[in-house]
Order: sequence, then C-alpha cells, then structure tokens
Amino acid sequence: MSAQYALLDSCDVLIVGGGSAGIATAASLLRRRPGLDVRIVEPSEHHYYQPGWTMVGAGVFTPERTQRRTEDLIPQGAQWVRGAVAAFDPIHDRVELTDGRWIGYRMLVAAPGLKLDWAAIPGLAETLGRNNVTSNYGYETAPYTWKL
Repeated sequence: MSAQYALLDSCDVLIVGGGSAGIATAASLLRRRPGLDVRIVEPSEHHYYQPGWTMVGAGVFTPERTQRRTEDLIPQGAQWVRGAVAAFDPIHDRVELTDGRWIGYRMLVAAPGLKLDWAAIPGLAETLGRNNVTSNYGYETAPYTWKL
C-alpha cells in the first residue's frame, strides 16, 4: 500500500453521515453489540433535527430547539470523525476524506442525508423566505412559514 493510500484507521462499522439516521444506526448497533468499533464521519459541528422544522413552521418550536452540537449526540462507544467523504472505494473497503485521509471498514452504512438545491428551480433562491414563498425544509425559512 503506497503512502497516498495509507489508512487513517479502520473500524468494524463506518457510518457516513451524522444526521438522525447515522446517529440512530450507531446507537442501535452499539446497544446490540457493545464494544463494536463504530465511527461516524460527519463534517458539521451542529446537528439539525429537520423533522422538527415542521413544528417550527407550525409555531410550536423555535428553530434553536431543533439544533444541537454534533459531539453531544454521538452515542457512547462511537467515535466522531469530523470530516467529509470525498470518495468511496468499495473494492478495498475504505473511504477517502476530503482532507486526504483514508478510513477502512468491515461494514459501511451510507446515510449522508440530502443537500437542497434551491437554485434548481429558476427564481426560487432569490425569493425564498420573502414574497410569501417559504419552505419547512430550511432552518432559516421554516420560521417564515409560521409568520405567513
């Protein structure tokens, strides 16, 4: 293995994505098999409970109530790898992070979530959050739903 492919580390289970799905999967696995080496790759310092944004839009929650520090949500026994995946290499059971590190795994769970592309709809990005145009799918725009 050349230096460019040197692994940062390897683990039993690598979970790509520290959102609700990734965190719940890690917690479930560790509950069933304590001592399992589980890593969660997630770049974000904050976790947003996106289903709660519907409650923000309904005036039940404030947006701040749907935000937590990622490190506070990582299940005991799992390790948070702060970073983002640049490439999957399933032939060699590893992923490359955007900073060039590699992590090997025995099992991989891909739960990277979604990335909204407001610009895919012409004019939406420019008017979203004003002009009576809103969405509960954005931390910044869900409160506007309640205002309307």
